[in-house]
Amino acid sequence: MRAHQILLIVSTTVLVSACSDFYNMVPRPLIKTVGNVSIISAGVTMATDKTLVDHIVSYRSGKDCSTVRTEQGRTYCREDEDNSMPEMYCYRSIADVTCYSEPNPARSETGLVGDVQ
Repeated sequence: MRAHQILLIVSTTVLVSACSDFYNMVPRPLIKTVGNVSIISAGVTMATDKTLVDHIVSYRSGKDCSTVRTEQGRTYCREDEDNSMPEMYCYRSIADVTCYSEPNPARSETGLVGDVQ
């Protein structure tokens, strides 16, 4: 392991440990500031579906970016999504219109709904 990985593991263990003297090492105003930022960040995320970092990235990139979108299985930025409509082939039937993702070989191309003849 590299030295910085060992240092990270040791420092994380000390900070997470119930026996550590963390609160006596860090000044109270700093703890209150971090706590307030966490509360504000949670409120902003709930209200806008964006974290504070997402707001900064959106501002810098000029795009609408959100970590919540990635958790929903979508792209990070809205502008990066493929919003093109799939090509549909719709034919008239007796009482309705039936649509397919591929042209129906049993039907003629001139019978497509929306064709101008």
